[in-house]
Formats: sequence, structure tokens, C-alpha cells
Amino acid sequence: MSKNVYTNKGNVALEEYVLKGNRISILEGVLYFGVSNPYEAIRRLKKKGFVIKKSPVTMARILTRINKQLKCEHFPNLPVSDITMHEWWLSK
Repeated sequence: MSKNVYTNKGNVALEEYVLKGNRISILEGVLYFGVSNPYEAIRRLKKKGFVIKKSPVTMARILTRINKQLKCEHFPNLPVSDITMHEWWLSK
């Protein structure tokens, strides 16, 4: 197998995750799939013609979702309720 096949597996998995109707954030893309630039995977889906929606959410909401799958802790004094991140999903 060529090197390119191995380097794209995380990106393909991330795209499939979104196409199954799941929401994804940058933090989830890195933690779940090891994708260093999840923005690129979202851009590729848009380029393929999919309508991708985006909305701001708190980091606390994303961490709550992540902690259903794996343990992800933050520094105790980090104001996760005040930090705004984004999540993307496939428009139906």
C-alpha cells in the first residue's frame, strides 16, 4: 500500500462519521480520528456537493459529548462554559 492510503484513513473515517448524521467539532476530529486538520475534511465534503451546516457551541457541550465515548478532562480553572467552538453536521 502507498503511504497516501494510510494518511487518509482518519479523514475518511471522519467524513463517514459526518455522513452518518453525527455532529463533529475540531476537538472531536482530533481525538476520535487523529485528524490534525478537521477543517480540511469538512471542506472536502462541501466540495463533493454536500451541504454542511455550522453552529457555535460551548466547549462544555462538546466535552460532554466526548466524555460519552472517552475520558477528556480540562484544567479545573478553564472556563469551558464561556469558550465558544463550532460544530458541523450534514444538512438533510
